[in-house]
Amino acid sequence: MKDRFELAAIGAVAGYCLWGLFETLPHVIGDGFLLLALTVAASVFFSVLMALVGPERPLRAVLPSLALGVLAGALAFLAALRFDSVDGFYDAAHPLMALFVLVLIGAPFAAAALEEKQGWRHYARLFDSAWGIFIRYVAGWLFAGLIFLVLLLSDELLKLVGITLIGDLLEVDWLRYALLGAVFGLGVATVHELRDYVSPVLVHRLLRMLLPLVLLVVIVFIGALPFRGLSDLFGKLSTAGVLMAVAFAGITLITTAIDRDDESAAQVKLMTFAAQAMALLVPVLVGLAIYAIWLRVAAYGWTPSRVIAAYIALFLVGYVVSYLWAVLRRAGWQARLRQSNLYMALAVGAGAALWLTPLMTAEGIATGSQVARYEAGRAAPEALPLYEMAHDWGVAGRAGLERLEAAGDAPLVARIAEAREATSRWRFAREEAGPSDAELRLALGARVVVWPAGSDLAPLLDAMNRSVLQRIERQCPEAEPQACAIVLLGQGADPLFGKDALFVTRERVMSLERQNGGSVYLRAARAYDAEGAERAPSDAMLARILAGAFELKPMVRSYLQVGDQVIIPYN
Repeated sequence: MKDRFELAAIGAVAGYCLWGLFETLPHVIGDGFLLLALTVAASVFFSVLMALVGPERPLRAVLPSLALGVLAGALAFLAALRFDSVDGFYDAAHPLMALFVLVLIGAPFAAAALEEKQGWRHYARLFDSAWGIFIRYVAGWLFAGLIFLVLLLSDELLKLVGITLIGDLLEVDWLRYALLGAVFGLGVATVHELRDYVSPVLVHRLLRMLLPLVLLVVIVFIGALPFRGLSDLFGKLSTAGVLMAVAFAGITLITTAIDRDDESAAQVKLMTFAAQAMALLVPVLVGLAIYAIWLRVAAYGWTPSRVIAAYIALFLVGYVVSYLWAVLRRAGWQARLRQSNLYMALAVGAGAALWLTPLMTAEGIATGSQVARYEAGRAAPEALPLYEMAHDWGVAGRAGLERLEAAGDAPLVARIAEAREATSRWRFAREEAGPSDAELRLALGARVVVWPAGSDLAPLLDAMNRSVLQRIERQCPEAEPQACAIVLLGQGADPLFGKDALFVTRERVMSLERQNGGSVYLRAARAYDAEGAERAPSDAMLARILAGAFELKPMVRSYLQVGDQVIIPYN
């Protein structure tokens, strides 16, 4: 009962402190990188503390929890400096994953070290600590979810008789955070007290049963490769992702099969054979994944996602090499696998920490690769990930664009400007598929007939966005000279509407209207006869406009008269 009270109290304090970080502290220090570092440090501190308390007393668990929290906060601050804002840090996602891996590995090592001075070197103790933390956390969150579900249902029930007390209390933010932490801590403590009944053994047994099935799938996959070939296998980076995911699943299943020691390991011959066979086949999956990554990098250069994939593959190579060494030496292979898992866990934790330092910057590696490809003439401007460099690759991406601007020609500089101004990757990709805005304006300036003759069309075209330019281009085909005209209404018309114009083709007439912000948009225009009745434009209208057979007359607004027809914009 004491453990339950302690963990419930720690959970309540944790919830209240995190509420303060999320809701109050931003008003004091702003939403910058310092807030991010403090939030990460506090979240990791309380998460590790609640993972350690139970098997250990709270005071003993504070120091390692604080050490992991400070380390995670400092690394998060360093990683955030790669980006222009905190949003960029979160959008990148990979720094968060590195932090998660660091804490996921660090917590069991801390728990094992607390149980025994050199406990972090003992695989059995680490194995029990890791799976024990996993079970307690899963059960704790499940219990917290059930408690809140009961509270919400109770609130709805009491509302039927006019009592809103529960709903009113849950609307208090700090109380809701504190209550969530308290019930989570209570769930974690309860599971620890019942550890003889709620243990990871059931999870191990269930996962072991998957090992033969996954092994069979891998055998079929590898056996089908000679008949299917490799040409269609490596079309995407997702191929490498699938291969590495299956390899990771195989390593996890092998780990559950060999368990913490020989006594707890699987004793059925089928399971031991499956574990050994999987250890021999996983290198094939990892090798294919590395080949897939290499093909993409060789063809398109590095991107952050490819750097991440290669980094993960590096550690998978460490696993498969050590697994091969352990199995091929036969006797004592399970003990060697366990020792390999211990060392590889340390390596992965160190790799996650290194990933968050300036020594390993995925965006910097990717930017350097793309700029080098362009400078070496191995990448055309349209093949460069300009939008990603402008919006997703942080400080390194912006610096890379500046290098490209200094070395690039005018079209590339124009595309970089459009990439910076683009509001979405989808919109920029659509623009990238066709000519640039500058190219469209240049083409239309030579293709469209402007009246009065000799007028400068450039200011009007400069005020049009891409969608307006494309609509005009579609109705002024290059293969049909003099297929459209723009009549500037400022000549001889009243000054109020002097900046507007009419766009005329063989099929329709539209108004080019300048909005308050200065941009020009297409709107409908109607034609009227001499009696004021609306009627469709005549077929000869464009020909007469191209011949200059029209006049501009001021009314309440500018309009265009062609013979006995009058065209009035803004309708």
